[in-house]
Amino acid sequence: MRDSSKSALGGIIAALSVSIMLLTYLSPFFVYTAPQFAGVTLLVIVAELGYKWAFGAYAAISLLSLFLIADKEAAVFYVMLFGYYPILRGLIEQKIRNTALRVIVKLLLFNAALLISVAVCNYVFMIDYGELMEEGWFILALYIVLMNIALFVYDHLLRICSDIYMRRLHKRIRGLFK
Repeated sequence: MRDSSKSALGGIIAALSVSIMLLTYLSPFFVYTAPQFAGVTLLVIVAELGYKWAFGAYAAISLLSLFLIADKEAAVFYVMLFGYYPILRGLIEQKIRNTALRVIVKLLLFNAALLISVAVCNYVFMIDYGELMEEGWFILALYIVLMNIALFVYDHLLRICSDIYMRRLHKRIRGLFK
């Protein structure tokens, strides 16, 4: 694939991802789901162009999200949790063959990023997590458990989307961007 085709595909995917992130204007529900669906689009870049281009597209989408999306919590969730995960997931799946170790690495990576993202939202963007803290550690623990469940659902979604893409769309996309 020529560099111009790679740039065009990267630009199209970046525009699609930022458009998905703009859904956060419609409903608070999209604060958690829009970053996940925007991250799924990076599977196309990983499959067609490789990890280097995918990280470049992730960086571009992250910057655009931080500047253009009014809901900074959603932008931070994309940047810190769900944007890079489809890229790292592929690398983790390739490098670590032991399933239990893979799950542990994913959980450690995700939980560290989750805590950092909550801190960034709270201290940098002044998003008030006070009500979460006022309810005590139980609510915070429940939030972390629910987010970990979201990780497993997201991981499963990525596996399904990747399989569908490779079986049904890979040849068509490759043909469009020769």
